Amino acid sequence: MGSCDFQRGFSCINRRDFLFGSAVAAAAFATSHLAGAQEAATRAKLDRISLLTNDFDGLLPEVWGDWSKQPAPLELDMMDLPEAVADRLRLHHLEVCNINLLSMEPSYIGEFKQRLHNAKSRVVDLIVELDPPATAYRGYISVCSPDPAIRAHAIELTKKWIDIAAVLGSPSIMPDQGVRYLPQDLTPCIEGLKALVDYGKPKGVAVILEPRGERLDQLVELIKGSEAYSNPQIGSVEGLRLLYPLARTVQHINDSPRSNLPTAIKLSKELGFKGWFSIETDGGPDAWAEIQNVINALLLYL
Repeated sequence: MGSCDFQRGFSCINRRDFLFGSAVAAAAFATSHLAGAQEAATRAKLDRISLLTNDFDGLLPEVWGDWSKQPAPLELDMMDLPEAVADRLRLHHLEVCNINLLSMEPSYIGEFKQRLHNAKSRVVDLIVELDPPATAYRGYISVCSPDPAIRAHAIELTKKWIDIAAVLGSPSIMPDQGVRYLPQDLTPCIEGLKALVDYGKPKGVAVILEPRGERLDQLVELIKGSEAYSNPQIGSVEGLRLLYPLARTVQHINDSPRSNLPTAIKLSKELGFKGWFSIETDGGPDAWAEIQNVINALLLYL
């Protein structure tokens, strides 16, 4: 074999190896690119999901009505929650229940804000419950109370939570309108809510209301009359079509049949809801697993 033949053979071998190597590299690049695109898509979906801190009911300490009293420690600490949620669930948005904040003092709120920052997380709504344990979740102390003294007291207390929401960077608060105490004439309720809306507006904090058992026409009257927004936590198509256009920050959701999750997600896209789907579970024996189940369902439909 002459030197040219040898060189041609050597070149052919190199060319074959080169082509094979190039094909492997191209396949690896394509696989990597696809994996990257899938990860980016999943990340975009996760960015639309938040969870309520009260999903950890029984694991996080709670304060009802009197923030001067410190509850006993439990399995989880509120200060550690942002990092734990980010690490275990890849979620960076929290809907904070004020009952899980153990103090209203600036130092405590400032430390929690720093913990959020460290976890690259943020608050997307602050749920405000003012009742003591005896009337927990019933909204007896509410800006919609038929009692003028209670209503005035609730307005002043809620304004303090609006201030805290502003410090934490929360775009909204959700007070309890106390459905079972609503008067027939909603005018005082609307005035109370409007006072909160006007107070929060220059601070960048909106007021949202969720259905709590009242007629939908009553809820819409409260929302439109006070210039508040909705949390469209409702399973019916009629209700979703009514409340999505009035929604701004969060919608509570879970994977129960009552939530009608596939239909809700479909209608949210149709009606232009751009907020967060905030997971609200019943806790159960494994709160983390319950939340992950809802995340999996949301990733399927978002």
